[in-house]
Amino acid sequence: MIIPALVGIITLLVIMINFNESYNEAVKNVSVASKFNFSFSEDMDYKMYRIVIGAESFDTMKPYEEIKEAKELVKELNKNAVTDESKLRTRQIGKLLDNLKISIEEIEHSDLKNDYMENNQRLRLNVNVFTEIIKEKVSEYIYYEIGNMESMRVKLEKEIMHTITITLIAVLFLSLITWKLSKLISQSISYPVRQLCEMTKEVAQGNFDVHGPQNTTEELQILTNNFEHMAQKVERLIEDVKVEQQNLRKKELQLLQEQINPHFLYNTLDTIMWLAIDHQDDKVVEMVAALSGFFRTSLSHGEDKISIREELEHVENYLKIQQLRYGDIMEYSIDVPDEIKKNDIVKITLQPLVENALYHGLKKQREKGMIKISSVDDENNIFLIVEDNGVGMQPEQVVQINKEMYEDIWVNRTTGFGIANVNRRIKLYYGEEYGLILESEPDIGTKVIVVVPKTRQAEKK
Repeated sequence: MIIPALVGIITLLVIMINFNESYNEAVKNVSVASKFNFSFSEDMDYKMYRIVIGAESFDTMKPYEEIKEAKELVKELNKNAVTDESKLRTRQIGKLLDNLKISIEEIEHSDLKNDYMENNQRLRLNVNVFTEIIKEKVSEYIYYEIGNMESMRVKLEKEIMHTITITLIAVLFLSLITWKLSKLISQSISYPVRQLCEMTKEVAQGNFDVHGPQNTTEELQILTNNFEHMAQKVERLIEDVKVEQQNLRKKELQLLQEQINPHFLYNTLDTIMWLAIDHQDDKVVEMVAALSGFFRTSLSHGEDKISIREELEHVENYLKIQQLRYGDIMEYSIDVPDEIKKNDIVKITLQPLVENALYHGLKKQREKGMIKISSVDDENNIFLIVEDNGVGMQPEQVVQINKEMYEDIWVNRTTGFGIANVNRRIKLYYGEEYGLILESEPDIGTKVIVVVPKTRQAEKK
């Protein structure tokens, strides 16, 4: 593993050294060209202007010497240029310098005093144009050299990544070989111990039905057998604790339900009393019948599950009672197919949801509202829907309640007590994948979806 890494490092150093030399040469070319481009055109235009107006002479300005130095510089740039485009620009600059020299010679051989207008025209149309074109060509040379520098950088990155990849592959390959060899060596020595370790991992993950291999070593065989016995005993203890917790949870939920019913009973009896005082006998009979049916289903011979048909009768009795009390603010409808009614459900599932819809949905609005109970199903599940057209809830409140139902950590005791109770009971009896789903929009209404599996145990009973 060390040798491939060293080879990779040495290769990277060689690549970096070569790149550094080429890059420095390219930087030098660009630097020289930039300096030439910055000074030559302006200096030449200024010198020839001074000569044409008669302020200076050729001997003092020495334009030919500057052209000579420029040609030497261009030869050096051509020699060091890497790309064909850069070399083409240096050749073009050389020809332009020759044409510039010819134009300057025409001015020198003229009568500087008497041919001012003609020389001024030569200056503008020849000298200035040539120097401007030279400036453009030098800029193009710089552009292509910088592009070459970028290509060098990209090439360097590819070579570095290629070298690193090969080095890593070599290291990984040697590591794999080393690991295989060490595994083969250690397997013959530590196999029984590793098998026992695997057994402990299985137990830690909740799988208590583990069995170790037969060991040739007596001590390890004793250890394996004792561990198997311990795992079986722990499994039995955990199952006992689960059963005890479920029983405790059921008793807690029963106590909660017993706390709810007396409050409802008190309010209903109070309403019956005032109806009797007001001599509304028909309503008294209707309410007493509904109340009797309501508590008959609540008792249900001590059974925890009843048919959906019985559950709908129970909630309809509740709605009849509440409609007699709040007829001016609520209506209701129940639309569930007979085939769905044959399945069972945990008793008193729908009534708390209907109560929640009435007290927290319809009573908080001014106009009359509607509570609807409907259903859909698929191959394995039933979806009972309780919806109202009340005041609804804010999106963040809906998200919070759904989160609390999922995590079974209830905070909103004011609006969510009944929902929490129902959700916990469904999960307790059917599993974590079942329960309630809440949907709501402000000023439109709220929908609670009850998700339960298709079962018909209660119907058979």
